[in-house]
Amino acid sequence: MASLALIALSWITFLIVINKYIYQIPNILFYSLILLGISVRRLYYWQIHPFYVSKLRTLPQPTAKPHWLWGHFVHSVEDGRQMLDWSEENADADIIRILGVLNTERIVPVSPRAVLEILQTQSYTFVKPPFIQRSLNGVLGNGILFAEGEAHKHQRKVLMPAFAYSHIKSLAPIFLEESARLVKLLHEKVAANKTDASDTHEIEVARILSSLTLDIIYHAGLGIQFNALEAPENELAMAYDRVFNPKGNTGRVFFLLQSLIPGFRFIPIERNLNLWKARQTIGKFASDAIASKMAKYEDRAAEKPPRGEQDVDILSVMIDEGDGQWTLQGMIDQLLTFLIAGHETTASAVTLALYHLSLNQNVQDKLREELHTQFPEGYDSVKTYEDIESLKYLNNVVREVLRVQPPVVGTIRMAKEDTYVVGQFIPKGTLVNISIASLNKSRKLWGEDAHEFNPDRWNGRQAQNTMAFLTFLQGPRSCIGRRFAEVEFKSILLSLIGNFRFALKEGRTVEFRTSITYRPRGGLPLEVAEVAGW
Repeated sequence: MASLALIALSWITFLIVINKYIYQIPNILFYSLILLGISVRRLYYWQIHPFYVSKLRTLPQPTAKPHWLWGHFVHSVEDGRQMLDWSEENADADIIRILGVLNTERIVPVSPRAVLEILQTQSYTFVKPPFIQRSLNGVLGNGILFAEGEAHKHQRKVLMPAFAYSHIKSLAPIFLEESARLVKLLHEKVAANKTDASDTHEIEVARILSSLTLDIIYHAGLGIQFNALEAPENELAMAYDRVFNPKGNTGRVFFLLQSLIPGFRFIPIERNLNLWKARQTIGKFASDAIASKMAKYEDRAAEKPPRGEQDVDILSVMIDEGDGQWTLQGMIDQLLTFLIAGHETTASAVTLALYHLSLNQNVQDKLREELHTQFPEGYDSVKTYEDIESLKYLNNVVREVLRVQPPVVGTIRMAKEDTYVVGQFIPKGTLVNISIASLNKSRKLWGEDAHEFNPDRWNGRQAQNTMAFLTFLQGPRSCIGRRFAEVEFKSILLSLIGNFRFALKEGRTVEFRTSITYRPRGGLPLEVAEVAGW
C-alpha cells in the first residue's frame, strides 16, 4: 500500500511540473487526471480492498448482505439489537467484521477477552477516531472525554478526588434535596388535574427529568441553585434543549455530516448556529461560576478553613485538591463535559427506568414495598448515602435498567497503530464498534433470559465476566462519574416510586431514538397517580 501511495504522489508531482512549465497541456486535462486518480483510489477501497486484499476479510461476518453504499449500516437499528443478532450468529467468535458506509471495514469485539484487550490492556492504542471528535467536540468540550495517552492519565488522576467514594457520599443529601422538589412539583400537577372519574394525570416525564438532572448537576457540580424545574424556559435551560432535543431528525443528520466533513460545524447554518449559541451560553455560565469560586478561594487561601457543606460541590473539590494544577480554561473544559454529558445520561437513565417499570408493574410494586417497609416514616426520613445504599432491590432495579437499555448504546475506537487483538492482526486506522447494548444482553454471558427485564438476577446469578456489563465501560477509560451517576439515579428513582405510580396508557406505543443518548422520540407521556402511605 505504501508503494501505491508513492506512485500516486510521484504521478501528481509530475503533473504539477508539467502543468507549470508546458502551457500547451490544458488545465482541464490536469484536473481531470487528478480527479481520476482520486476516484480510482476510492474505488479500490470500496470494491477491491475489503473483498480481495484486506487481512480482516477472513473474519466472521453477519449473514445479512451489506448494501452496496451503506454496507451493514442499512440493517442498523437504534438499540443495538442488530449487533446482538450478528454476535449470536457467530457465537464462538471473538471478533466479527462489518462493513460501514462505502464498505469501510469495522471490527466488533463480541467476546469478553476481545473487549478486555481493547478497553483495558490496549486502551491507549485504541483511541477515539477523528470524526467522533469532530462531531462531539463542539458540544462536549475538550475535557477528559477526548484526552488520550498521558494527557488522559494526568487529567483522570487530578479529577479523581472530586469523584472519590468519600466525596460522593457527601453529595447524596443534594441529590435527595433536589429530588424532593420534583416530588412536590408532581404532587401539584396531579392534584390540579384530579377529577371525580380519575385520580391520574398524564405527564410528559422526559423533559421534566432533564430539568431535574440539570438542577442536580449545577447544584452538585458548581454549588449553584439553578431551578430549571420551576423555570424551564430560562436561557440556560433552553441552551441545553437546543443541544439535546433538535427538531425532527436533524440531530442524526448533522452528527453524520459533522463526522464525514471536516469543518462542517463551522458552516453558519441553523443547526450549527443553535449549537454555537448554546455552547457559548453554557460556557459563559460555567466560566463565570469558576472565576467566582476561584476568587473566593484565593481570598481565603491564607486561612485554609475546613470545607463546609457549602463547598462539597465538584468544582470546590477540584480547586481544593488540584494544588494549582488547573487553569481557568482547563476547568471550563472539564466542567463542560461533566455539565453537558453528565446531566443528559442520567436523565435518559431515569426516563428508561420509568418506562420499564411502567411495563412491569410487579417490579414497580416490589420496589415501592421495599421503600415503604424500610422507611415507613416517609421520603423525608431517607437522608444519607447509607440510607440509599441500604435499599437492595432499588440497587437491583437500577443495575437492571442500565444493563437492559444503557443510555449510551455504543462507542467507537480506532487503532492508532498496527496491533493484535486475541491473535488477530488489526491494521492501523481500523475502526472498532463496541456495542454496549448487545454485550449487556448477550445470552452467552447472561443466560437464556438475557433479553428479559429481571432485577432479581442481581441477587446472585450474574454474568461471570465484568466485561459483560459495559454501561460505564471498563478499564482506564471507564466513566469517572459512575458512582456519582448511580447514587443520583437511585435518589431520583426512590423519590418517584415511593410517592407515585407510573403507567403507560393502554394502546400507547413509544418509539426511541439515539442522538447522544437513547431517548423516547417526542418524550415519554406516563399516567401518574399518587400512592398513599409515604
